[in-house]
Amino acid sequence: MRKAVVDWLILIVVWIMVLAVPVVVLGGLGMLAWSVLDDDEGLQELSDLHRLCGKNHEGFGETAPYGGGGPHPLVLFAGDTDFPTHATDGQKAEPTPKDVQLVACASPPTRASDKVSESCTYVGGITIIQYPGKVDITVYEARTGRPVDKIQLSGPDKVKCEPTVLEGTKSHDAITAPSTSDYVERLEEYVTENPKP
Repeated sequence: MRKAVVDWLILIVVWIMVLAVPVVVLGGLGMLAWSVLDDDEGLQELSDLHRLCGKNHEGFGETAPYGGGGPHPLVLFAGDTDFPTHATDGQKAEPTPKDVQLVACASPPTRASDKVSESCTYVGGITIIQYPGKVDITVYEARTGRPVDKIQLSGPDKVKCEPTVLEGTKSHDAITAPSTSDYVERLEEYVTENPKP
């Protein structure tokens, strides 16, 4: 009697496995096909466009084509962050990810010269020496990843010392960086003018 029950249990487990494996395999294939066919999978947020600033500058085929008269919606990524520093649809609003035509990628600031912009000294002998900085910006077509233009932007030559520093700050060198308004002003031509070849 016990052997018959064990045989039945084994038979049921075998049948469950026989039926479950194809369902799992087909379900996995279905999910794979859905992720490939789903246009929205790769581009949900403006921060997803940061991929263009990576090593391969891989474009997004689902974004708007770069062409015709302006405006050309643009997103700027400055430094190493994937959070947009600036995003505009060319009409004072933020674009949707699929409306973006241009992505501007700015490098972290590097020293433009050895000329000291300002030397700031604080209580405890803390000194912060500021040097003028520069950033390299490459503007890419969002759809193809094609470089549209390369420009350079400078940080301010003269800066004011902050009145205080945070506790634990140590003496160090600092590099000035362009302000967001500097970026916006410099990139305005790409938003409003006819496409660059």
